[in-house]
Amino acid sequence: MGAELQARIRACFEAGAHATGAELALEAVGNDYADLRQDLALSAAYRAAAAGLGRVIDDAPSSLRAGSTDMGNVSHVVPTIHPSIGYDCGDTIMHNPEFTRYGTSAGADRAVLDGGLAMAWTALTLATDEEQRTSLLTRLAQRRRAAHPGSPITP
Repeated sequence: MGAELQARIRACFEAGAHATGAELALEAVGNDYADLRQDLALSAAYRAAAAGLGRVIDDAPSSLRAGSTDMGNVSHVVPTIHPSIGYDCGDTIMHNPEFTRYGTSAGADRAVLDGGLAMAWTALTLATDEEQRTSLLTRLAQRRRAAHPGSPITP
């Protein structure tokens, strides 16, 4: 959550305390989590690798932001993807007890293998395709400069 939004939320709490005559004590605990900035070129490379395995990866904007993760902090410094790969889970939804029984299926095992292989193929593409590698290193330098303004950091 950005500092500006935190200040607005704090002001709301302070206003509520003032309006009701209550005391307010706020304490910052833990680290802030930044928004996840998926690198679209890396996502495209992963999607292509997954397609080579017969997988279709949803690239709708909402799927690029799904879930919650502390990977957002990393994504502000280096080009990042946080891909997912699906398997049949019946009518269940993730993160509930019934969902866990599907995690031992052959489809779940195949998803783990396909996801790992797609990631490996993505890395190989970035390592062997000069255009993609150069583009990635340029984006890396841009992220680092944005994360560390005034620093002479280079990739």
